[in-house]
Amino acid sequence: MDDGGSDLTDRFKYKVHALMGTYDLPEGKVDDENQTGNILGAMLNFPTEYTFTVVGKKAETEDPCDNYERRVRAVVESALGEAANIEMRVTPRGKRFTKVSLKVTVESAAIIAAIYEELGELDATVMKF
Repeated sequence: MDDGGSDLTDRFKYKVHALMGTYDLPEGKVDDENQTGNILGAMLNFPTEYTFTVVGKKAETEDPCDNYERRVRAVVESALGEAANIEMRVTPRGKRFTKVSLKVTVESAAIIAAIYEELGELDATVMKF
């Protein structure tokens, strides 16, 4: 079937691998709704580059120390270390919101989950993906 070059073959490969058990967790590991990072851990080869993207409310004050971008960067640096190579892109989203994307190298799915959890704890964060 000629589907015009879509990613049908990739989707098919993921499905076949899933049916073969490639993405199954090792024996004894818990896999329920309370776990995070299991899917990422199965699909990515670590270390890998990963982009965190969050959207947050802009500060109502003009205090440069209280800006959302700095707090987001600080969260990622605290998890990966200040020596981490971080590519950060800031995009204003209207007058009230800011989108921050950070491209970094991560060592495990657990680190990704921990960073997302900390980013979610920032008061100004409204979305993370």
